[in-house]
Amino acid sequence: MPLATSYGLGDRVSEKGARESLDNTIRRTEPESCPLFSTLSRGPKAQAILSEWIVDDLDEVKFTGHVDGAPLSFANGFKDKTEGRVRFGNRIQQFQREFAVSPQAEAVNVAGPDNLYAMSKSKALLEMRRDIEACLGSDQESQAGASNAGDLMDALGTWTNPADTSIYDSTGKLAHRSVTKSRFNLTGTTGSPGDLTEDAFREQLQAVYELHGSAPSYKLFGGPSVINSLADMTRVSSSANAFSYQLTQNVGDGVLKLQVQEYISDWGRVYLVPSLFLGRSSGVAFNDTARNRAYLLPSDSGISLRFLEDVKTIDLDDVDGGGKRGLCRAMLTLSCGSAGKPLGSIV
Repeated sequence: MPLATSYGLGDRVSEKGARESLDNTIRRTEPESCPLFSTLSRGPKAQAILSEWIVDDLDEVKFTGHVDGAPLSFANGFKDKTEGRVRFGNRIQQFQREFAVSPQAEAVNVAGPDNLYAMSKSKALLEMRRDIEACLGSDQESQAGASNAGDLMDALGTWTNPADTSIYDSTGKLAHRSVTKSRFNLTGTTGSPGDLTEDAFREQLQAVYELHGSAPSYKLFGGPSVINSLADMTRVSSSANAFSYQLTQNVGDGVLKLQVQEYISDWGRVYLVPSLFLGRSSGVAFNDTARNRAYLLPSDSGISLRFLEDVKTIDLDDVDGGGKRGLCRAMLTLSCGSAGKPLGSIV
């Protein structure tokens, strides 16, 4: 006799009545960690579209000896100790993500969270957080806003660039620019992670120390190739097939730990923070530029985020029957209190 089988009913909703089996969970597969945005301190609240601060320097050492009793002239014997001051600034940039849900979409039964509007708001906030993170780690240069374009901030790629003349546009400001050896060109080498050698990294740290004058702790926010390069300094060299340094540990518990989280050098302790959002351009996916990018930020560099308006969401009324809508927004800038002088970068 004929049998009703599952093959006849189909494997999805059909005219024969088979029901679907759809999990009520939606899993995101994109990276969400934003270490720069999460880690950088928050400075004083911004009060204007252009957030500014003053940087000063010291004269070179002088010990020629002063003649006892020699008269001083008011014009030449005294020094204006404010003349070395220069004013830096960065523009407030507005970040925004919009979302909307139609009445019918909100009413139907969908997989995932029951509240489609709340889910949309949560997703928009996460996307905007990634936008801010990528902007902070990019090469973006500041731009004054106009009717057809918003204000843009100078990002870390510009602040750490030893060749930049947009931020450092005067003789006084050039004295606070990063030194040439503080930037290592990983992209311009043969492409192997091993090209960032221990000697090259030590030279970079030394260059920053010679300008900054102290050996503090650093956070190195780095792409995967940079993190691999620093970790490879503890392992076998593929070219020489010899150990430079070796991770030595007791593996009696069956666990071999090869993660390198700190690099302690003669010029300071470096904490390694992996990131996937450095060196990107707006609208560009993860690529070799992001893999090879890193920023070396001293703990006392004065780098912070300054908010004109903190992260917020705004719910808008359904005024035309199209459904609920809203937006999330933040207005902030990157403040580099010591300018580029104590900063390092890998590009």
